[in-house]
Amino acid sequence: METKEHWFLQGFLLLAMVIAQGATIKCPSSPLCYKKTESDTIYTCEWETSEPMKNATYELFYSRSNSAASRTSLGSSRKSYICVQDNTVLNKVLVDIWVVAYMGNESCQSLNTTVTLSERVKYEAPQRMSMARSSSNLTLSWDNTKDAVIEVKFRRLEETSGTWKTFKKEVKQAMVTLENLQNESVYQLQVRQMSKHVKHPLWSDWTPILDVPTEIPNPPEVNWTVEDFNNGTRLLKLTWGTPPYPVSMQVNYNLSLHIWPCLLKRKNFTIVTTTEFNVYVTYSAVSGDIIAFNKVGKSSPTHILVPAKHISFPCKSWPNDRLIPLKYAHGFMKSCLEWYKSTDGETRPEKVNRSKLNGTVKKKLKLVRKKMDDYVRYYYLVHKQTDGKPQSTETCLMYKKEGDQRGFLTHYEICYTRRSQNNESQIESECLKSFASKTEYLVQNLTPGSIYNIHLAGATAAGSGPTTTIEITTKPVPQSVIGWIIAGIIAILITVCLFIIKRHKKKIFPPIPRPVVVESVNYRARNQSMHEKEEVHELQLYDNCSQGPNPEEATVLEVSETYECEDTDEKCMGDSSTPVSDPRSPDYKAQVLRLETPDSSQGEIDCLVTMLMYRNGLVFDMKAYSTEDVGIPL
Repeated sequence: METKEHWFLQGFLLLAMVIAQGATIKCPSSPLCYKKTESDTIYTCEWETSEPMKNATYELFYSRSNSAASRTSLGSSRKSYICVQDNTVLNKVLVDIWVVAYMGNESCQSLNTTVTLSERVKYEAPQRMSMARSSSNLTLSWDNTKDAVIEVKFRRLEETSGTWKTFKKEVKQAMVTLENLQNESVYQLQVRQMSKHVKHPLWSDWTPILDVPTEIPNPPEVNWTVEDFNNGTRLLKLTWGTPPYPVSMQVNYNLSLHIWPCLLKRKNFTIVTTTEFNVYVTYSAVSGDIIAFNKVGKSSPTHILVPAKHISFPCKSWPNDRLIPLKYAHGFMKSCLEWYKSTDGETRPEKVNRSKLNGTVKKKLKLVRKKMDDYVRYYYLVHKQTDGKPQSTETCLMYKKEGDQRGFLTHYEICYTRRSQNNESQIESECLKSFASKTEYLVQNLTPGSIYNIHLAGATAAGSGPTTTIEITTKPVPQSVIGWIIAGIIAILITVCLFIIKRHKKKIFPPIPRPVVVESVNYRARNQSMHEKEEVHELQLYDNCSQGPNPEEATVLEVSETYECEDTDEKCMGDSSTPVSDPRSPDYKAQVLRLETPDSSQGEIDCLVTMLMYRNGLVFDMKAYSTEDVGIPL
């Protein structure tokens, strides 16, 4: 009876047979042997293998062509190539070279390659390729190539599915230029090279596909802000914009900043991939440059200048004459005293003095003052490193000697004079003071057509300094404008007057009745050319002498109706005189009023007041000054 061990052994043998049958060996390709340079002493022989042959062992053989000499082994390897020293092989005659692959108990030999080894050179693919674009040209350069044949294939990035364009040229140096490219297009390219000094050169491998971006036409536009921690340290924040596509492809930035004032050397920050950068700085000025770059070139630099944090008023130096604390290390890497002239109050000059911190404060400042000029403003700052951050522990403004034109500014003096353009002898002037912290002043209520001379001077405790004068001429008011102003004023006055007259017309100008003259028909028939007559309807006389006239004693007029006859010398009288109660009756034609006055003295007549009343309401009030005025027929 068969045991379990027996069945297990039979299964294992069957599996081994199956694996052996499936692992059939495959022959490698013919070997390719070459030197990498003309002066190289090592030959490289390589071949191609299939995937199942990874675990195979390869042995390289050679023999002289057309000879019965035995074969010579050049070595074995599990890799797909073998390196051979030139002194171990016949390199100047034809030789046959082949490879034998071994795997298990099987072996397989490649085809022979007949070659003169000294005539076979295959350069490496171009290494460390660099590119530069300018206008429509692209210049390529690489390392360690002289007197070679170069082949470049290229295409636009938008045409990846299209065919490559090729360019071949013999060069003496590792450099070639492609012309007539489109400026705003991104390209892809590959490069290979071949020796031109051997009889049977081989092309090198192609380089990987390289992207060629466009050149950067403009420098970065940098904005900066500072955050002051009020402890001698500031945080400088730099930002800049991303260039548009395709310039933005593969763009990086190099920064060079002078952030530690105790040393002249700048600190470089290379290959910045973002569009912002933060760094801690002191109260001293910070300067530097930023450059954008990509594979084909770089932009022009953008200069960065962050002014120092200056104080505009005097301050006390280190308060006491004491030893400089030990926290101020004596080397420039850790601390220093920086001092310089103040030219415009803001910009730090190019020449800056630096001193090591040692000894006492008084001694150190005494040495500094010896090098200072009189009447010139100086700043000095003390810097040190604190926990890896730069810090300004002292910031002071000082003079060696203060004068009337140079010193601590206390105020500004502003004076201006005005003179008319038409009358230059008429001059007005005014002076005033402005705070030292102010840098502007508004002059108001300027007179048109005048010339102003404005004088500005800074003042210190010793007096006023140099004066700056400017002249300003105000424009005169145009004549057309004056005419329009006068016309406008007149129009306004006329409008107001018309409004007042219209509103109070009855009070100012009462209505005047128009007299009505009635003519008789006979008279009109006799004389058409005679003038119309105004007829009195009523005549009243009042005694102006008595204090309280009695209406009953007043003279009563008798009104008689008169008709005019055809004869001009006679009058046709009607009924006897009868007082008329309503002289404005509608059937009234013509009335003649007669006044009969008693025989009285002249004085009594003078006291009479005559009042004539017409039909249409017109009234005449008069006083009889003589007897001739009374009793005249109307």
